[in-house]
Amino acid sequence: MEASAVQHIPAIIEQAAKSPLGLFALMVIALSGLGFVFFRRSSERTRIAMFVMLFVGVASFGVAAMRITPGAAAAAPPPVVAVADIGGEWRAEVKYDWGDTHNEDFAFNYDGTEVLGTASYLGKKRALFEGQLKGDRISFITKSQQSISSDNSIRDVVHHYTGKVAGDRIQFTLRSEGGFTEHVPVEFSAVRAR
Repeated sequence: MEASAVQHIPAIIEQAAKSPLGLFALMVIALSGLGFVFFRRSSERTRIAMFVMLFVGVASFGVAAMRITPGAAAAAPPPVVAVADIGGEWRAEVKYDWGDTHNEDFAFNYDGTEVLGTASYLGKKRALFEGQLKGDRISFITKSQQSISSDNSIRDVVHHYTGKVAGDRIQFTLRSEGGFTEHVPVEFSAVRAR
């Protein structure tokens, strides 16, 4: 039975090392063994002093381990992603889903991950809403209205832009929703204005 228990020691240690409390238990066992080996022939006063120091050290580690939120010790820090430079003016020739082509202008600035500025739609500048920049990915929405002249009806349209920045080019996909017609996603490239 002892040989069987010894064979399982590596697996036990591996599982214990996956949690702060398991590490705490391994530390207590290791320090107990080391304390016995190093101080078994020392005076009683030395053994008591070493016991107190080891106990305080292990207890401090235990308190610190208990304060860690579950999973925080095992979680890897998020990767650092460089933010693309989108500041300035951009231009694009956009062929819309109904066939018309328009030259559109974009003006971006950003604060951290928030994108601010304007984007033209059918040649008219519109404010950006919900603008975000995460690494080389940009997203924002603009709003417009669509009308039918026969009965003066007006409906709101929301335009969702998502793009990938590559140097002086942004590859965009535009998805619009609302209005009187169905919209097909439109893909186009914007280039930095010089």
